[in-house]
Amino acid sequence: MFLSKPTPLALFIGTVLLSGCSSSDFVVPKQTLSDPAFKKSEGWELVWNDEFSGTEIDDSKWTLEENCWGGGNNEQQCYTARDKNAFVEGGVLYIVANKENFLGPNNVDGNYDDLKTLPYTSARLRSLDKGDWTYGRFEVRARMPVGQGTWPAIWMLPSDWVYGTWAASGEIDIVEAVNLKSKSDIHGDQNGQPETRTYGTLHYGGMWPNNKHSGQAYTVPDNKNPGDEFYTYSLEWEKDEMRWYVDDVHFATQTSDGWYNLYTKDGEKVIGVDDAPFEQRFHLLLNLAIGGSWAGNTNEKGIDSSVFPQALEVDYVRVYQCSTDPTTGKGCATVSEDAVHVKGNKPPITVELPSDYVTGNTISVFDGELSKYLQQNEYDPQGVIMGFDYVDVDTDDRGQVMQVTKTGETGNVYFATPELDLSSWTKDAKLVFDIKMEEVTKGDKIVVKIDSGWPNVSDYSVEIPKDNQWNTITIGLNDLVQNGNSFGVGKVDMSKIKNLLVLDPQGEMIFQLDNVRFER
Repeated sequence: MFLSKPTPLALFIGTVLLSGCSSSDFVVPKQTLSDPAFKKSEGWELVWNDEFSGTEIDDSKWTLEENCWGGGNNEQQCYTARDKNAFVEGGVLYIVANKENFLGPNNVDGNYDDLKTLPYTSARLRSLDKGDWTYGRFEVRARMPVGQGTWPAIWMLPSDWVYGTWAASGEIDIVEAVNLKSKSDIHGDQNGQPETRTYGTLHYGGMWPNNKHSGQAYTVPDNKNPGDEFYTYSLEWEKDEMRWYVDDVHFATQTSDGWYNLYTKDGEKVIGVDDAPFEQRFHLLLNLAIGGSWAGNTNEKGIDSSVFPQALEVDYVRVYQCSTDPTTGKGCATVSEDAVHVKGNKPPITVELPSDYVTGNTISVFDGELSKYLQQNEYDPQGVIMGFDYVDVDTDDRGQVMQVTKTGETGNVYFATPELDLSSWTKDAKLVFDIKMEEVTKGDKIVVKIDSGWPNVSDYSVEIPKDNQWNTITIGLNDLVQNGNSFGVGKVDMSKIKNLLVLDPQGEMIFQLDNVRFER
């Protein structure tokens, strides 16, 4: 799923307290659509599939999880193994979410000393140790549920977790969607129209909260909605590259220069080589979550209980191996020049800091160029809503400055550093920067943060000047630190700084920055 969540390490056992409708209460006829004209390479050979042609879920291919843990994302469903939540009928797998209270373990161990009641039930199937692959083409033909609070996902998790817990060992999301047909929160002309986007995403980096992700949204043509028809969602995975498709339209590519993993070996932090963590076995998951950190906090927000029951309908699951080179999966690619190349994220900076880096009176972030001891990154959960660039300014003898563009609700830019001990910097120290607002569409504040790892962050709101002139902003570092984290419980640990500066615009705006530094 899309946001940070711990590793699912075990199956969970749930208990039914309240009854509801039976599977026959949610039978939707299979949509009559001809299969798409496959354009994939003839080199792909079918090695595993489920056409859901029987009368029961095939337990030689799938395990049904049972838990009320909420997925680690504050999701509001319990997963059950009951027929009313997952069944096969008419050649289709139905994963059905119902509104009903349910009680079960709220932990990864199935410990009944820790129970939780949630207001929805659903199902999650996985192929762990029944279908596990490294590289290949994965096709799932499905129709999505609709309504505020729905979060269907067709995705993959590592089978062996060789690099440690999530997300150091990776996650591959073939397709996800949230809140289809609710009011879209996309920037631009489609804002307020029925939500139609689906997403393909990778999760990687270090173990939570040092995880990273990158992905791309896709909208089917002609204002069609994935909740109305079956579409084929596909992933082609080869060494060093992954490609995403909807009905064989190649819309996104990610390559290993945009992902990495970070793990601990013999007590030392190690950055994985080659295409790690995506060179290990992964297995498939099919599920429908309700609410949670993504679905519950976007579009119209919350959960619309009136839309339930809802179902993720799966016509088939097919897995192919590249006959040209099964070892690397290379040689069977289907590539479009129109596909977006998602730039991803860089591994943590590993430069050696000079011995006097924190003992002097100034730490530079940007002065005509970014400090060589820092790495600029972006947090962009909604996909391509943040822009960061260096631009030349002809006036005021500025030369090159940083420019930040934000065109959506959620996202920031941040400057990572090797871990710093700035304990001695709070007294009389300050953060100083020059800022010029180029355009303000929405919002009047920028939240400035210093970060030692979520939730140990402190932040400070700055009212943005709107006079279209360069202004100098000064923030007492002690004021920033003492303010704590206004977005969660936590406060920065100045002895373990990981991101020296985070800029989180509270709205849609374009601004420029220069002479950014800490001084005392």
